[in-house]
Amino acid sequence: MAQVEDKSTANKSGTQEWTDLGRRIEAQIKQEFARMADASDNDSWETIGRKAETKIRNKVADETGAPPQASWDDIARGTESRIRGEFADQVGAGEGATWEDIGHRLESQVRSAVGSWAGGSPTDDWNTIGNKIAARIQQIVDDAIAPKTDAAKPGAKSGDTDANPK
Repeated sequence: MAQVEDKSTANKSGTQEWTDLGRRIEAQIKQEFARMADASDNDSWETIGRKAETKIRNKVADETGAPPQASWDDIARGTESRIRGEFADQVGAGEGATWEDIGHRLESQVRSAVGSWAGGSPTDDWNTIGNKIAARIQQIVDDAIAPKTDAAKPGAKSGDTDANPK
């Protein structure tokens, strides 16, 4: 029976060693997180987490031009507004344009650019532009595979069947 007690004691001792190791690892991790969060390693995990979130939020606010202590919602709204303003400026949609305004302006520019290649006008709708593009491509293909006529040869005269008579 002494052997059974020894195994039990050994199990408790082994379990305690793992528990101690786990606590030491947690203490080291907590110390590192506390340092990064400008907190004390004596602070609770909740306090460390709050301080880390505040530090990160303040850094993001600073980098995005939001006021210090801005909320995540304020940071997001300010960032979205700035990005939307930059897009609006790039496509000429005007100050205060909505995403819908920007989308319509961009779509109009694309439709105009693509349509003009095919001979369309800025007022043409996509269906008309699509038909004009198809016609333009068909003309390019036809021109590429059309047999060269004698009239197209240098020195050929109207009605000649051969540019170099025998």
